[in-house]
Amino acid sequence: MRKVHEQVGHDFHVPRAAARLLLLMLLPGLMVMAALAASAPFGPWQAPLWRDHPLVGTLYDTRTGRNIDRATLEQRLRRADIAVLGEVHDNPDHHRIQGLLLRAFAQGRNKPPAVVFEMIPTDMQQRLDSILQVEGVDADMVFDAVRWDSSGWPSRELYRPVMQAAVDIGAPIIAAGLPRDNVRKASREGLDALLSASEQAALQLQPLSKEMMNALVADIVKSHCDMIPEDVARRMSAAQRLRDALLADGVRRGISRQGSAVLITGNGHARKDRGAPLYLQRHGLPAPLVIWPTEARGKARTIADLLPGNARGKPAALADVIIVTPRAAREDPCKGFERFMQRKRRGQQN
Repeated sequence: MRKVHEQVGHDFHVPRAAARLLLLMLLPGLMVMAALAASAPFGPWQAPLWRDHPLVGTLYDTRTGRNIDRATLEQRLRRADIAVLGEVHDNPDHHRIQGLLLRAFAQGRNKPPAVVFEMIPTDMQQRLDSILQVEGVDADMVFDAVRWDSSGWPSRELYRPVMQAAVDIGAPIIAAGLPRDNVRKASREGLDALLSASEQAALQLQPLSKEMMNALVADIVKSHCDMIPEDVARRMSAAQRLRDALLADGVRRGISRQGSAVLITGNGHARKDRGAPLYLQRHGLPAPLVIWPTEARGKARTIADLLPGNARGKPAALADVIIVTPRAAREDPCKGFERFMQRKRRGQQN
């Protein structure tokens, strides 16, 4: 039986010498393409969708309206006292980028920065502090200590790059997430059911402007696939605001302890106009460097096409640097939410 390459050579009548010549001609181009893929700012990519989109790999400076390179971004990180690293929760590239940027942020500092996690609720802080004292602690030990696998967040494997980076740089980890029961209570009963007036003041939880509140409510309705009424979204906004304030308070405590801090949080809490950075400003802390990863979409042709509708004309109000990555594979979240709403309605009827 002939070998495969012999069969191909015979069937297409390509002499071996010519085939070798063709390969030699193509090889430099293939090597260049491979080098370009490997040298993309944060490649090679793990998320599977839209890897070839022309915007993927873009690092966009919202202040200048120009693209920057990774070295420039890392220089800006090293000059900052606070960095806010956003994410789409189930995108593996976003957590890999967070880990790389956290390591860059920590370089050259007298003390490692504090790392503040939205995903770890505040009632886990004592467990965190205990495990971080253990010699040889690793990311899995931290995940186990905070009961990550039953937390409802995506798998520890997705978050491992950023958690291991925090452990490797010797960072204090600050739990700044709102516990689930408190999320529900704030949404149903308001902030007064959880916090006294003085506690709200300490967290800088004074009301948002009417314009900002209306925009927040609209975003909550949209994020719930336009399946909840505005009055429900307005009640839910209390939990959103409290989460933002707790994240900012975690950063405030981290700055006080270490002199610098990095916040790991979802893009909704990372936005400068009304997320955690707003509450940092209210505390009088240095302006953070806000890095906002977003996913490519098929019809997008510009950075503005990838931004929330109310930020498309003013990206600098949303973030300082926008990073475009491939898209994670996921079920349409609105289908899942629709099933949830149907189950809820059936339960109310029974």
